[in-house]
Amino acid sequence: MTQGDLRAGLIGCGRIGCEFDDDAQRIGIYTHAAAYRAADGVGLWAIADADPAKLANCGERYNIPAERRYTDAYAMLAAERLDLVSIAAPDALHFPLAKAALVTPGVRGVLLEKPLALTVSDGRELVGLAAGHQRVLAVNYSRRFCPAHAKVQIALVEGALGNIQQVCGYYGKGICHNGSHWLDLLRQFFGPIRQLRAWAGSAPDFEGDPSPDLRIELDSGLYASLLSTSHLAYSLFEMDIVAERGRVRISDSGHRIDWYMVEESPYYAGYRLPALRETDQNGMRDLLLAAVEDLRDAVITDRRPCCSGEDGVAALLAAQTAIQSLSSGRAELVR
Repeated sequence: MTQGDLRAGLIGCGRIGCEFDDDAQRIGIYTHAAAYRAADGVGLWAIADADPAKLANCGERYNIPAERRYTDAYAMLAAERLDLVSIAAPDALHFPLAKAALVTPGVRGVLLEKPLALTVSDGRELVGLAAGHQRVLAVNYSRRFCPAHAKVQIALVEGALGNIQQVCGYYGKGICHNGSHWLDLLRQFFGPIRQLRAWAGSAPDFEGDPSPDLRIELDSGLYASLLSTSHLAYSLFEMDIVAERGRVRISDSGHRIDWYMVEESPYYAGYRLPALRETDQNGMRDLLLAAVEDLRDAVITDRRPCCSGEDGVAALLAAQTAIQSLSSGRAELVR
């Protein structure tokens, strides 16, 4: 980093923190550490991880001096003059670490992995702390930073697909942990969620986080269906948008987006079918770089980040309402 760059501290040197760098040829800049190295105007200054092996691996890879490597994240926050803090620790640590970072003198922005907390009340507390201390709080729902997904959003806003008929999808690995990604993407494309109904499916919990099937109603009156799959078998994240004049199918965890437009059937006279027009397989590269650049710009220009703490709370609220519905056996309002 150069003199004048914003100093960044990374808490959590696991996969999303540093280790996905091993896959960079396929997915680009997909870790917090790599993003702080690549983004203009910022630099990785200090790192923390309770696992000495992960800490050493990240420190050696990014030439972080031994005195700026910490096994105690709170000690790092207290000792280093940080402008930005990324939190890529386990889910249960997000709230206490973010709370500490938001009140640390000098810190201007915090980038949290999802979910931002384990409870809605804790998430709202973080949003309040960020506002009260005039800090930027961003959450890494990564598809918010994806150009290919932004193209889908623009098409929906402009009505290019006509009236939406159905939205459905698949997820696994817990409704809060990975399912909230899908719920956030649904909110991004179609607006606020009004209520939902959850049913127990065959997919297992993830670290106590259930994976129910959902029927979702949005404020707009649109309905969506989300089905769970077992993360023990393989990873699956898909969204299928079926509309009047076409269809958009998001698959391969978002790395592939197929665009269909309705035309005359090549098989049956008088019938119309959605025909594949375009496949986008490039939009999910460099997502952490985009997230860090967005955090940097939000701090410098005093604007709302692309995925704010409020967005993180809304996704978590929807996920926890699903858990409430699973327990009550009835539809529950998201409030």
